[in-house]
Amino acid sequence: MNRDQPPRAPGATGFHLGMLSPVLVAAFRPYLRPGGWHGDEPAGMGGTPANLLAGELLARGQRLTVFTLDPSVRNEVVLDGDGVRLCIGPHGGPPGRRPARDFFAKERAWLLQAIQRERPEILHAQWTYVYALAAQASGLPHLITAHDAPLSVLRHQIIPYRIAQTLVARRVLSRARHVVSVSPYVAAHIHRWMGYRGPLDVIPNGMPQALFDLGERPRPTRGGVTYATVLNGWNKLKNGRAALQAFALVRAEAPGAQLTMIGPGHEPGGPAEVWAREAGFGAGVRFLGPMAHAEVLEFLARSVDVVVHPSFEESFGMVLAEAGALGLPVIAGARSGAVPWTLDGGTAGLLVDVRAPRELARAMLSLAEDQERRRALGLRGRDNALRRFHNRVVTDAYQAAYARLREASA
Repeated sequence: MNRDQPPRAPGATGFHLGMLSPVLVAAFRPYLRPGGWHGDEPAGMGGTPANLLAGELLARGQRLTVFTLDPSVRNEVVLDGDGVRLCIGPHGGPPGRRPARDFFAKERAWLLQAIQRERPEILHAQWTYVYALAAQASGLPHLITAHDAPLSVLRHQIIPYRIAQTLVARRVLSRARHVVSVSPYVAAHIHRWMGYRGPLDVIPNGMPQALFDLGERPRPTRGGVTYATVLNGWNKLKNGRAALQAFALVRAEAPGAQLTMIGPGHEPGGPAEVWAREAGFGAGVRFLGPMAHAEVLEFLARSVDVVVHPSFEESFGMVLAEAGALGLPVIAGARSGAVPWTLDGGTAGLLVDVRAPRELARAMLSLAEDQERRRALGLRGRDNALRRFHNRVVTDAYQAAYARLREASA
């Protein structure tokens, strides 16, 4: 393959967009050429919002090169398809190296080399860290999406890696010219604390049509109300203890209620279950731990009546929008970052003080006792997700942002 003249893939239209982001490599399998998937490809590092945006762009015929990193890669892996190319480079390595210590120097060097070789017309960097640094170093016109509020995250997780990430974000945003944020909360944060002074669009994360379709399936009838939390970690920020404390109060009034906890730290025998058992809050609680994203959504659609989200801070809150798309009622924090905005000021979910387990329990009980209220709240959440977060709406907004960037750079 001639790397000096990357081919225009069949089916590609329009300009050549480069996206720098963590991705789930398997999400691109439908777009690869026949025989282009062998099953031993790198897994990737997640990046759900980027996967969904890329998929919709490809469905619209956008020519796209994705630059991403994977810890299992030592030598670059390139996957080609109709209108898409994935360039997957190394993250970390050799064993024992801590990439944040040198501010991801090797990762940035590979990304820059790959960009220079592939020569996209404009770049879209997801998150304000290593991918954004590489986009800025390329000298190409670029857009950066800010997915989180770095100082807010650091406040709850003061570790060397997070400190390095925050310094990178400050450097990126203080020099940035075109930034999108996923919520007004993130926009206000980066204007106030991260040194960004330029124009800023708010474009939320997108939800695919398949998720709305999943929410239309009939749900089985159950005896008691089933609540669920989906939390990325057992820590102060995600506040899982409050959910367990609140559920113990609910269980005293509604003995048939169940709570399922999903996510890292919530596996059987993990720290959440150990704490719950020692504190006497384990009755009626099922700990499932980490699950593949698709499995989480399937479980919520099939087995859950109410999603409880006790997190102290969210920059957007994917699980809130996903629950809305599924038609599930949500209880979440009234002062938890972007949560009130995502839930449309409380019309698409119940907003409570998640620092007060008794208040959280009252909201949970109010839905346990009123099936019609659960249904109505779920319908409002679905309408909110359709209007604001459907992947078509989000991709339209990004394509308009790309057009403005190209016009400004002409």
